[in-house]
Amino acid sequence: MNDKNDDTFFDENKAEDKNAELLNMINAYDKKIRTDIKVGSKVSGTVTRIGSEYAFVDIGGKNEGLLGLNELKDESGELSVNVGDKVTAYVVSDNAGETVLSRSIGSQSAGIQDLIDTMNSRTPVQGKITGVAKAGLNVKIMGHRAFCPVSQIDIRFTEDVNQFLGKTLDFVVTKVSEGGRNIVVSRIPILESGLEEKLDGIAALSGDKKIIKGTISKIADFGLFVDIGGLEGLVHISEVSWERAEKLNDSFQAGMEVECVVLKVEKKQPLRNSKISLSIKQVLNDPWSTVHEVIKAGQSVQGKVTRITNFGAFVELTPGIEGLVHVSEMSWVKRVHHPSDVVNIGDLVNVTVLLIDDKKKTVSLSLKDVANDPWKDIGEKFRVGCEYDGTIARKSKFGYFVDLAEGITGLLVFSNIKSDVKDKLTEGQILKVLVESVDSESRRISLSHGVKEARDHETEAAEYIKKQNQKPEKSVPASTEFGAALSAALKAKK
Repeated sequence: MNDKNDDTFFDENKAEDKNAELLNMINAYDKKIRTDIKVGSKVSGTVTRIGSEYAFVDIGGKNEGLLGLNELKDESGELSVNVGDKVTAYVVSDNAGETVLSRSIGSQSAGIQDLIDTMNSRTPVQGKITGVAKAGLNVKIMGHRAFCPVSQIDIRFTEDVNQFLGKTLDFVVTKVSEGGRNIVVSRIPILESGLEEKLDGIAALSGDKKIIKGTISKIADFGLFVDIGGLEGLVHISEVSWERAEKLNDSFQAGMEVECVVLKVEKKQPLRNSKISLSIKQVLNDPWSTVHEVIKAGQSVQGKVTRITNFGAFVELTPGIEGLVHVSEMSWVKRVHHPSDVVNIGDLVNVTVLLIDDKKKTVSLSLKDVANDPWKDIGEKFRVGCEYDGTIARKSKFGYFVDLAEGITGLLVFSNIKSDVKDKLTEGQILKVLVESVDSESRRISLSHGVKEARDHETEAAEYIKKQNQKPEKSVPASTEFGAALSAALKAKK
């Protein structure tokens, strides 16, 4: 009751307004109370306070839900929620005074109908793995023996199921038949819960190449599998290091913590088959960004042969920078059929940098010593029109290759060989050859043998025939007095 001195003592309308407001609050509160809460129900709510043993959760019912703190701790024993966080749990008991929640139903014994109800509601239940069976694991769940196929024990490939023996984990009942004699359970629905959100969160990290930490879970020939917060990504061998990585077991081991960046997340259905691509090398600076500060075209450097192919040898110049010595750049003085004829893996070699291609990230190298190039000043060493002694190296379908000097080979085609000796030449034979032409850019020398005299005779004959075919010049009439008198005398004599 208001005091008489109160300004609103005689204000009946305001008193009625306050009463109406109070009634509205009571009605609004009644509307919020849920009536569908029962044992086994899946509920969501907000953590309102955290006690010594329980977290109090507002689930919209008459009572706050009590969720044990032991279910809210992570692997390190730290609480994973704070006041105001949303949580999802299952109702395990609902008495007049309290509602008890749990992330999963305990392993207490239950009847077959309870198992069926649990299966239909997809409620997680705790189960202890008791043994290994063919293609799966034996699980004791709610007082019954169940079976978990190996494909349903984890969203990641499980190489050794023995690691799960003796552990108590959460499962979902997927099948109950034969009066409870055949019970099948799976962890996949629990592990996939919220998986899409996790994948989206990891995919967002690929944009800014944020560095994250992970633990190596498995080592394969093609790369490293890394656990990043319950999800597994692959660091392909090409993304392990800027240097060439081959034997990963020499540098890494399972359980080792590594820093990496997310390259790509490829979502697939089912979501557990999604692929996460990671990189360790991109945590470090790309050596190609400063390649021109380390090596330059024309420079002579020492490197290590890392691998050999049919077309050449790869040489590591600095960590992360490899160059190729093509087979044609391995020797001035001999024809190299295979790079292994000249170098072996692990050899330290001196090479000359021919070309650096930033876009393709390639370096062309040469084992040949530029200063000792035998083709240098080739036009002065072997002049056109002069004869030199050469050694027949080999025969081809169009002629003979003739070695003129170390590293210098010319071509003697059949049409440039004297006919009577064309089929009598043999490999290793010393032969006098004439230099017909020299192409220093293409490194080609054209040769001939025994055809110079024949060509000279042909030239002389052609000139003689040309002269013979020319018509004789007409005689010029005499114009002198003596000529005229002589002509008249001859006529009188006739």
